[in-house]
Amino acid sequence: MLDKMKGQSAVKAEGYGIGSALITAYGITVPALLVLAGILAFTDFPEKYITIAVLIATLMGLLAAGFKSGALNQKNGVLKGTLCGLIYMVILYLASSIVYKDFMLNSRAVIMILTGILAGAVGSIIGMNRKTKPANRYKGIGKMPNPLSKYRK
Repeated sequence: MLDKMKGQSAVKAEGYGIGSALITAYGITVPALLVLAGILAFTDFPEKYITIAVLIATLMGLLAAGFKSGALNQKNGVLKGTLCGLIYMVILYLASSIVYKDFMLNSRAVIMILTGILAGAVGSIIGMNRKTKPANRYKGIGKMPNPLSKYRK
């Protein structure tokens, strides 16, 4: 399973990047929500914008997860990004249902789940269609190529 294929391992080539994409999503969402909690605790933040701020933090994480899964899976990237969005939102729904002891699906939960799926799909489309730059273009920050190097032996 660790056969090398074009500089990538077989696991990466087959597209098993959903776990790492979910870790990336929660790695972005949790710190963003902690910053939001700090802002809410120490400032006079209007309560009517809390839902929007939580939605933006969640969507940032989902777009990053979709981007990562789309970048790792060129063949089925949209499917994997959509699956990342679905799994992320199911985990989030189950965690909130356990905390609040309420497993009811209301319209707000359905909208969040559908938004999460859509954000994962959009992120994977962006990740699949990104333009990669060749590695030799990165010679360092601020370093200019020597124009006389081609004449030296």
